[in-house]
Amino acid sequence: MLNIKGVVLAGGESSRMGADKALLKRDHRDMVNYTVEQLDNMALNGIVLSRNVPQESPQVVRFSSLPIIKDLYPKLGPLGGIHAVVKCIKADAILIVPVDMPLLRTDDLNQLVSTGCQFHKPVYFNGYYLPLYLPLNEQIRTYLDEVVSGKIKNRSVRGLCNHFGGIPVQPLNCNSLHNTNTPKQWQAVQALLAR
Repeated sequence: MLNIKGVVLAGGESSRMGADKALLKRDHRDMVNYTVEQLDNMALNGIVLSRNVPQESPQVVRFSSLPIIKDLYPKLGPLGGIHAVVKCIKADAILIVPVDMPLLRTDDLNQLVSTGCQFHKPVYFNGYYLPLYLPLNEQIRTYLDEVVSGKIKNRSVRGLCNHFGGIPVQPLNCNSLHNTNTPKQWQAVQALLAR
């Protein structure tokens, strides 16, 4: 059986939102806790949090039950966070979930894992490169090292998926893939949740 770990990406600056997306409330839960709950319902071998809040911040205490991994190379976007996680954990694959998808469900994530386990390639939803199932073979580890060193100039998750022949799958529910980067997007999702 594969050793698959969950990764919650919550390390961004949230500049367009104007507030820390991990701390936004969804049904009286922080988004990071909502996201962790979705991963908790899966057959994973642990969950880690990719987050760059300074250790002295009181907000970090809220997530103290999870290992927190800071970027080794700051300001490189999601691949910087993914690289740091891969350097710090032992796993055959990781399921990477951004903290800004308040409609995402465990069933959606299981779809990525089941396809990834079958084909041993990166798997993502059609048109969305996160969340992502990522096998951790030597080629992918080397690719991430070359991204952070600057040898590979394309620092996008899309570039990673395309380089390794990633498999796009159709989501069970397209509405679950709303991500929220701005206050307007967050309000639109809140309206959907209120229905």
